[in-house]
Amino acid sequence: MPTTAMRPPPSPPGPPPPATVRPSSRGSAAALIVLAGLNLGAVAAVALHGTAFAGAGTAGLFTWAGRVAGLLAEVLLVGQFLLAARIPWLERSVGQDVLLRWHRTLGQILLVAVCAHPLLLAAGYGGARLSGFLPQAYTLATTYLSATAGAVVIVVVAALSVAAARRRLRYEIWYAIHLATYAAVVLAFGHQLSAGRDLAGSPVITLWWKGQLVITAACLVMFRLGLPLVRSARHQLRVSAVVPEAPDVVSIYLCGRRLDRLPAVGGQFFQWRFLSPDAWWEAHPYSLSASPTPQQLRITVGLVGDGTERLTRLAPGTRVLVEGPYGTFTADTLTTPKVLLIGAGLGITPVRALLEELPRRVDVTLLHRVGVPDEAVLVDELSSLIRSRRGRAHLITGPRGSSDDPQRPMGPAHLRRLVPDITRREVYLCGPPGFCTATTASLRQLGVPAARIHQEAFAL
Repeated sequence: MPTTAMRPPPSPPGPPPPATVRPSSRGSAAALIVLAGLNLGAVAAVALHGTAFAGAGTAGLFTWAGRVAGLLAEVLLVGQFLLAARIPWLERSVGQDVLLRWHRTLGQILLVAVCAHPLLLAAGYGGARLSGFLPQAYTLATTYLSATAGAVVIVVVAALSVAAARRRLRYEIWYAIHLATYAAVVLAFGHQLSAGRDLAGSPVITLWWKGQLVITAACLVMFRLGLPLVRSARHQLRVSAVVPEAPDVVSIYLCGRRLDRLPAVGGQFFQWRFLSPDAWWEAHPYSLSASPTPQQLRITVGLVGDGTERLTRLAPGTRVLVEGPYGTFTADTLTTPKVLLIGAGLGITPVRALLEELPRRVDVTLLHRVGVPDEAVLVDELSSLIRSRRGRAHLITGPRGSSDDPQRPMGPAHLRRLVPDITRREVYLCGPPGFCTATTASLRQLGVPAARIHQEAFAL
């Protein structure tokens, strides 16, 4: 167990990258939109084709709506898995934060469609056969057991994904439950294909649906399993030291092979799986807290539960599996010669890595937000980097203040006093979701264009 407080010697920084704008890579997002449009078009075509059901009175209308809801649920479920597949070019195109928002929005629509599908069919069949809603619902549930089990899994996962519920669960437990959606697809697979044949009545659409399932499964295997294993084998990452930064914060230094070929830059994050006896089974999303070098990587971690507390006991030489890098919180999104960096709590860690990679000619102002001064981490490193480029830094402490307090620390008035030319700066913002939302609102009130606000919220 590492107990030394001596830090590994810092690697010499490489030359800063040029201040260029990220090349347009919207092709992946456009392809996803086209795919979504084709699928929704197929749902619409089937809906129009099936309007004959609607002519059979109220029962026929319910039956038609139930089948359309089922097909829509199938399309949305495939979309959910594509968004969660962590396809590299799609993630680089729009960013994982945007993909996560899409994932959550589609998840809500999916939940409605999954619930509506059997309920509408039960109403339709029950009315047509004069058997009643509840008996018909029981018949459907027992006839299509695998589909029923898949629907129950989706509903349970959705309920546990609500923010209020997630706050009561450890991340590791929530993540394990979330993986149950894979089982939902397996359980409902045969039912999906059957529904495709019955509803569409077309071998072309059935083949289209099967092809999408195969492509989606291939993406999940390639990018959630294959690519991380290949990169981990190639770079052979191991823990080299664990260094305390504060009472509940440690930095983990990692060494490996050919790290200069790892496509990571400051501001990005990985999913880290430490192969120690008590931590190998869970992965943690952490940002780099220093610009990566050919010799080492570093992350800085807050100890907030059993899973993270185990990281303090990592022994030098512990092997590490990584998935990533992810994130567009990087210097190559820079479009102006002036930058404002804002980090709250441990949100300062990717900001510190980003600061190291900004071009030297960029004018930098840093705002470091904490509750009390003792909570601030990496202060000496930040001060040194800011001094080396003749920038300005402000440590902002104290209570957050109410949203209607004009003098609150991250309110428009205070930000304007600290950074008079704020509207001419590119802003990089990282911290808890609530902090990012409130600070973004202040920036927009001051007139900072939305296109020049880049944020990375610590939300999973």
